[in-house]
Amino acid sequence: MRSVHSNQDGFSLIELLVAMSMVVVIFGATLTVLEVFTRQAQGNTQRNDAQNQARLGIDLIVRQLRNISSPIASPKLVERAAPYDLVFQTVGPGPVGANASGAQRVRYCIPQDTPAGVAGNEVLYSQTQTWTTAQPPTSPWSADPSVPIPCPDTSATTLAQSVSTGRVVVPSVTNRYLTRTDRPAFSYNDAAAPSDLSKITSVQLDLFVNPTPQIPGAETELRSAAFLRNQLRAPETSFTSTATGSGGVLLNGGTSYSPDGEDLSFSWACTAPTPCPAASTLAGSATGLVSWQPGPGTYTVVLTTTDTTGLSSTATGQVTVS
Repeated sequence: MRSVHSNQDGFSLIELLVAMSMVVVIFGATLTVLEVFTRQAQGNTQRNDAQNQARLGIDLIVRQLRNISSPIASPKLVERAAPYDLVFQTVGPGPVGANASGAQRVRYCIPQDTPAGVAGNEVLYSQTQTWTTAQPPTSPWSADPSVPIPCPDTSATTLAQSVSTGRVVVPSVTNRYLTRTDRPAFSYNDAAAPSDLSKITSVQLDLFVNPTPQIPGAETELRSAAFLRNQLRAPETSFTSTATGSGGVLLNGGTSYSPDGEDLSFSWACTAPTPCPAASTLAGSATGLVSWQPGPGTYTVVLTTTDTTGLSSTATGQVTVS
């Protein structure tokens, strides 16, 4: 009888090494794919978070701009209008002492990227000034955009009125990354701010955000705008003159108007030469159409228009009478 023996053959050492090498390669490739996926997921999460924070920040600024306060004595409620620095008065959460409307002054700014590429510079800061008096205090921040102001301005916190030290509203803002100057965060009436800040009727916001600014392709642009519905605007004043002969002239202020549709009152004056002939007659005219008899000569005439809210503006012109 022939005995049956089971096969005792196994894997050779070479086969084991090949198998182990393949396992290591496959496992390593799997880990690499997983690492890349995890890194991309983290990057996407960071970008989404940065975009959400930028949206929330923009919504906050737009809401405050639409609630801009409008005391009659101070039409220039946008008090500083620079490409990366905006100061304005807005209505706060409620009355504070004699400040019945709860008005407050807010500032939004992006610091200069100096030294360049520092994460602490790639942010949008906010500062708030509150007061308990009936009239707002003088702004701690200059209206002249050429005057540099630190962002945030910690020196302002030493004033008697309460000024916050500043907080980051939006991180990862790259408008000024690597000292760029071609991407303003704030524009006014779709352009640079006019010299007369009371003529600002809308503010446009344009933020670039990127939590990894060294990767340009990850950058996102978010835009919005606010029409200053509560901003009272002073009248636009102008006049024409038509010589009527025999030393007379017809002054017509009918080209003046109120951007807010308010009724206007008129006040005329002659400021040169001194004394000005028939100056009292001209000053006594309160209508937009005036027939004046100063005699032949050249005169400097000033027209002041005032609307029903108390805002006024002036126009000066040279009038020649024959």
